[in-house]
Amino acid sequence: MIRAVDPLISLPATDPARAHRFYTEVLGLQPVMESHEQGFHIFRGPEAEVPMIGVHAHEGELPATEAQGVWCWLKVSRIEPMRERLQAAGVTILGEPTEMGPGRELRFLDSEGNVLRLYESLQEVRRSIDINAPANAIFRALTDPDIIERWFSTIDDVRLDARVGGAISFIDPVFGAVTGAVTALETGRRIAFEFAENWPRSLEITLSPVANCTREGNCTRVEILQSGFDRIEDRDFGIPDLVSRLDEAVDTLQQVMLASE
Repeated sequence: MIRAVDPLISLPATDPARAHRFYTEVLGLQPVMESHEQGFHIFRGPEAEVPMIGVHAHEGELPATEAQGVWCWLKVSRIEPMRERLQAAGVTILGEPTEMGPGRELRFLDSEGNVLRLYESLQEVRRSIDINAPANAIFRALTDPDIIERWFSTIDDVRLDARVGGAISFIDPVFGAVTGAVTALETGRRIAFEFAENWPRSLEITLSPVANCTREGNCTRVEILQSGFDRIEDRDFGIPDLVSRLDEAVDTLQQVMLASE
């Protein structure tokens, strides 16, 4: 019976000394164990004890890039600064950043030809929609718990004290009980929340008039900014669903406002 999975992956290196320099000097990883005699080295990132990545002596050619089946991610705050660092060091970059789960990845080659992947977690989600309704009516839909449950139908038991410092709570179907507080409120213009647990840290919704509205005086732009996804990155499997539900809620908000005319 297997008792545990070791949080270490070791990649082949035809020149372990060269690989050691690459992982420490180019990638900036810290050596945990060094065996120059065996050609086996283990490294970790500066912010975590595990997981770890290693290199071991290997004779012969490595598989071609397209034939490599191991996926190994190195987490970064932002891909772009690290890409610039890699390019300045002459590292081979494989294409452009692509979507991967709740974030983006960028593939590149280490000094030995192993494919590695930079991974950038989702930082924020921005959405904007123009709704044919006055700002005050939309603001009521954003602050009345009963109406919130109509347009954000995937959350339940919404409670909201719509004032600065007031509490907000609800049940998310994936992340569970969510609690937080109102951090900013300008009636008819803006409301912001800070969540304490089980949801992205911040949510801000702003309302502004739209100049080229088809119905003069009754068209409002609703802009939504959700950020702080690192709060739930240990359950990142649920983040794509959360973003999808946010998109659905924004569309439903428009339908609710049209139906209330």
